[in-house]
Amino acid sequence: MIQQPEGRSFIGTSNIVVPGTKQNFPEAFKQKSRLHYYSSLFNSLEVNSSFYKVPMYATFEKWAAEVPEDFRFSIKMWREISHVKNLKIEPTNSHYFLKAAAGIGPKKGYILLQFPGKISLEYYSQVQYILETLAQQDPTLHWPIAVEFRNPGWYVSETMELLEEYGAALVIHDMPKVPKTVFNLRVREVYLRFHGPEGNYRGSYGAASLQEKAERIIEWKKQGRTVFAYFNNTMGNAFENARTLQQLIGRDT
Repeated sequence: MIQQPEGRSFIGTSNIVVPGTKQNFPEAFKQKSRLHYYSSLFNSLEVNSSFYKVPMYATFEKWAAEVPEDFRFSIKMWREISHVKNLKIEPTNSHYFLKAAAGIGPKKGYILLQFPGKISLEYYSQVQYILETLAQQDPTLHWPIAVEFRNPGWYVSETMELLEEYGAALVIHDMPKVPKTVFNLRVREVYLRFHGPEGNYRGSYGAASLQEKAERIIEWKKQGRTVFAYFNNTMGNAFENARTLQQLIGRDT
């Protein structure tokens, strides 16, 4: 019997979170960028600033040059796509975003497409249109998509079928009122976001909670799944929690 190859894990924070200032960095990193130091500690970063303003292609290129070869960036989709009124998007905006993000090159992880809680299942056709537009503009699927729904009405079989049609992952997150363990089995990768114990981007996860998360990730890896996990409790202990989870899992090399 052929043994299932083990998957990988990419652990990090939402935006760069490192303690202190450059003066507190190890000597070898004091003259380097915060990203350079961060990438010595973690193997992935979820870029949330792109939600507000799309970085230039050259900026993405610069970021990619500052991290190791096995580092991966996940990029949050611009709000002009995910939060525009009634989800009536301009396809030129998504094309602009994808063209800029291509600067990351082979160090790409996922594009995070996060919809606010007011976007209910009634917006099914609009969400489908966005996924179809992204698929047409990225026909070779250079960028896999991870979709985070904040409205609990999306956690139905029709949603799983929609995401699987476009090869998109359903984000498992811990905002209140949404299921914590549902994900589309046909997609081989798992995308996790931790927004804080109370879902308010603050606080710290306890030892038992982090141990449970680590055990789930280890099991998914044994199934051959690659896991992306980001701590978004950046007004709390995102850095410490990510470091602990990484230690419990064991950093991929």
